[in-house]
Amino acid sequence: MEVAKQYGIRSRRNLSIDRLSDLPDSILYHILSFLPTTKISLRTSLLSRRWRYLWSYVPNLIFNYDNEDTINRVLFLYKLQTINTFRLTVEIGCDKDDLVGKWVTFAVGRGVQNIDICLDYHAHLPPGLFTCKTLVDLSIESFGAIPIVGNVMCLPRLKRLHLMYVKYEGNESLPHLLSGCPALEELLIHSNTDYESFKISSPTIKRLFVDLHYDGEDSDNEEDCCNYKLEIETPALVYLHLADDSAKHIECGELNSLTEADIDINAYINDFIYA
Repeated sequence: MEVAKQYGIRSRRNLSIDRLSDLPDSILYHILSFLPTTKISLRTSLLSRRWRYLWSYVPNLIFNYDNEDTINRVLFLYKLQTINTFRLTVEIGCDKDDLVGKWVTFAVGRGVQNIDICLDYHAHLPPGLFTCKTLVDLSIESFGAIPIVGNVMCLPRLKRLHLMYVKYEGNESLPHLLSGCPALEELLIHSNTDYESFKISSPTIKRLFVDLHYDGEDSDNEEDCCNYKLEIETPALVYLHLADDSAKHIECGELNSLTEADIDINAYINDFIYA
């Protein structure tokens, strides 16, 4: 009787495994897409021959502090021609700058819709990132410099843009970038203010989050270092979050659609102009 029970337990276990493996590929891809990282998804290739390459058809590539060999291997074996989400969080030296550009270019070449990049240093942004016609959501933290006028900016489907502690090559870098985002609805900017001016202009933005701070590391005279102005021209804005402890001059255009605002200004401000 005891042997029969053990055999029954093993049979039920085998049955459950077989039933999972017998699901259509599309359902297995969907199941794997809920795993938190691509590295974990890759481990399922050890289950059986049936599972060997299933991970390579998952529409999300999530790298969380993986080494360069792992990332290169995944991209080499990846078979799906379209990527939904490409998320890259790595600690890598600046001598590997070209690798990061290559990885991002790979995602752009596969028609990526969502890109989320977080590095521990400022690498160069590949030019193709700013002409990605499939990109809907872009989040960049401590990665690269937004180019100045002269570089092509064309992100026709981008609706959500988050820029956290990125660098800007000049005062016109941000306006130039926004001019190439005709569908943008949400913009978030976190930055240490070391620029003469910060201009945010877009006819389509509905949600704006601006958090600007002076860190005081580069000068003994705080009042001189925070002598910059912030300009906001967003007529379709519905929600505004503004935290600024640096501006001397803040200017806002018409905000007739605004329904909610959260404003925290703690600066050497001389004037606040609202049209």
